[in-house]
Parts: sequence; C-alpha cells; structure tokens
Amino acid sequence: MRARPASFVKRVQDLPTISCQTLVIGAGPAGSSCAHWLARHGHDVLLVDQYIFPRHKICGDALIPDSLQVLRRLGLLSEVLAQAKAVDHVQCIAPSGRSVDLTAPMAVISRFVFDEILLKAAIRQGAIFQGGLCFEGLSRRPEVDHAVDGAWFRKAGKLVLISAKQLVIATGASSSALQAATVEHRRAPSAMAMRAIVRHPGLHREVTGLQVIWHRALSPGYAWLFPMRDEAYNLGVGVFDVATNWPQQKVNLRQLFQQLIDVNPTIARLLKEGEMIGPLKGAPLRSGLTGALTSQDGVLICGEAIGSTYGLTGEGIGKAMETGLMAAESILASEAQQSSDRLHPSLHYERALGSLRMRYAQYEKANRINRRPWLAELLIRLASHSTGLRFQASEVLNERRSPEDLVTMSGILGLLLKQS
Repeated sequence: MRARPASFVKRVQDLPTISCQTLVIGAGPAGSSCAHWLARHGHDVLLVDQYIFPRHKICGDALIPDSLQVLRRLGLLSEVLAQAKAVDHVQCIAPSGRSVDLTAPMAVISRFVFDEILLKAAIRQGAIFQGGLCFEGLSRRPEVDHAVDGAWFRKAGKLVLISAKQLVIATGASSSALQAATVEHRRAPSAMAMRAIVRHPGLHREVTGLQVIWHRALSPGYAWLFPMRDEAYNLGVGVFDVATNWPQQKVNLRQLFQQLIDVNPTIARLLKEGEMIGPLKGAPLRSGLTGALTSQDGVLICGEAIGSTYGLTGEGIGKAMETGLMAAESILASEAQQSSDRLHPSLHYERALGSLRMRYAQYEKANRINRRPWLAELLIRLASHSTGLRFQASEVLNERRSPEDLVTMSGILGLLLKQS
C-alpha cells in the first residue's frame, strides 16, 4: 500500500466530503452499465470519470451478439442500432485469401457515440455523473481494519474526497488506476492493438460485414476491417501473448500496421486511396478474467480492469457491460438480505464471475489460432466445404458452443463426423 505523506492527510482533512451510497469509478461500458442498473433500482450512485464526455476511446468499435443482448436488457438496443452500422456476418479470411462467412447479428459504432449513449442512459435512470476527476487512491478507515470508505480524486489541481459505502472500479485496461487503488494486478497487458479510422466511398460493395484476417506476418494476432457509417472503416491489428515477454520484448504495432498493405488487397486499396480520419492509435487489452483481483474490502472491480476481453477475438464490450451488471446485482443482492445473514457484495460477485470463468478459459485455449496461422487456414478450408461446420462456428460467435471445439483436432473431427 502506498503511504500518504502527512501533508497530504492534513490537506484532505480540511476538504468538504461528497457522500454517496455507491461510487463507480470509470464511465465506460462497465461503469455506466453498473451505475445504470443501480440507479434503476433506486440506488444512490455517483459515477465519475477522468474525462469529460463525449470522449474518444481506442477500440475496434464492434458489438457482437453478447453486446446486443446486454443492450436489450438495458433497454438501449434500438437507440444504439439507430446510430450504428448493422451487419449480419463476419468474414474470416485465411492467409491464402480463402474466406468463409459466419452469420450473427452484429453492429459497429464509434465509442465516441456509444459510450455517451450508455452514460446518458445511466443519468436518465438517476445516476449522478461527475467528469474531470482523476483517481488518486482509496480512502480507508484505520479504526475499522482499514476498510475502504471512499476515494481521493484530483480535479483542476485540487484534491477531492468522495466517501461511499461501496466502491466499484471500472477503469479499463490501463494498470495505473489499479496501482493507485493498491489492488494486486499484473502490470503487463494481455494484448496490444492499434487502429485507424479511414473513409473510402468505394468499398461498400466489397466490405459488407466484419472482416477478420489471419496471416503469418501478423502472428500471434490478426487484422480486422469493420465497416462503419458514413463510408468509414475501422482498420486495426492486434497482437496477443504480449504478457509472456513483457517488458523485455515490445511489439512494434506501427510497423505491423504498415505491413497490412502486403497482407490483404482490400486493406491495401483502403490505405492507398482512403482518407485517414484522426491519427493512428494503440491501446492495451486485458483478457481471460486474469491478471487482477476482482474484489477486496468494500471494492468490486469490473470490465477490462479484470480482463473482460475475450482472448480469441479481442472483443470486450459485451462482457465489460455484463460484469458491470454483475457488480450492480451483487450490491443489490447483499442489501436485500437480512442483516443477520447478509453476505458481502464481493461474495455475490465472485459467485457470479464464477459462471464466466470456464468460458474465458475456453477462449484462452482457442487463442492458439492467433499463434498458428496454419490452423486458421485449415479451419477456414474445412468450413468452406461444410455447412455444418460453418453453423457450429456461428454458434461459437453467438456463445452457444465452446470455441475450444473449433481449435482442437478432436473437436474438429467430432463436428465433422456429426455432419457425415
């Protein structure tokens, strides 16, 4: 735990304290979903973020089926789809250029727009939002076994103390907030990604769905090309297994991004003829529900801070929202119990996360496809000749089948034998 200097403590004691029932730190998909659900159920919740919204967020911007399901539960699906590019398939492209389409309802929407929709919805439910608050650390009561009773923030150079009975940390993949909270965590991210937004009016007939591209030059990762509204495209590259050699071996994502011209002809045309909108930017990813504690005394941690991104696909928006809802439901469930047998919210939360851990483990095993481009080639060739295998792969995308079935020889043979 980082020790606070005496001068810091004295200044803090002179500050007026803002109080709330639950403080949610981070207003991205996880934090806004958590605050939304708490406020909808009459809970006093304060949602804070270091940024003033709307703000840009580096992301692939794709909403796969799990995201749409959570949005439907929040009552926001129609509002989001009205501002998104809806697609009905993902085109998986092998190193040879051979491809296969997997069907599922999906959408692409800028996080600049999407995150503001979620935040405004939480505010409509009754959550209070404060932007421009940079998280400095947790406040603890030394007389009660150092229990957390709030958090310190810095706003416009001044310290602010917010006291709360319960805290939720949803600060994303960066490790700085976890470090400030003295939460045990792995500093290295699971993956690194870099993306650009490019406008090109002539590709709308070629790129009708999400495209995911595997190639030897991109291993252990892949490239993506996602169509957006207004003739724009989210183009990016992600590399997994970063934590294995961190920090000795840093990935040169810019160099990798430039190689995309040689990997795929459609991407080459986009980069040569298109108009770049904004700079090329990179960001860390945390996957596998590993690398950080998910709770401690008085604190629940959700979203990408605990690795809510899937290792195989790099998609994390839906599961970030899901874990945010789990945190909210855990707080509500604890409060609904009689005081004599009340379980701490962290116990409810750990049980809820337990239902996801096996699935995350399966996705981490399936991540081998990003390390072995020949496996992507094999699977895509097999699926191009098998309607049943394409259906089963689509079922993985819809989370109705384990991804592990598609990346092990026994699983592949089993699926093929069922179709014979």
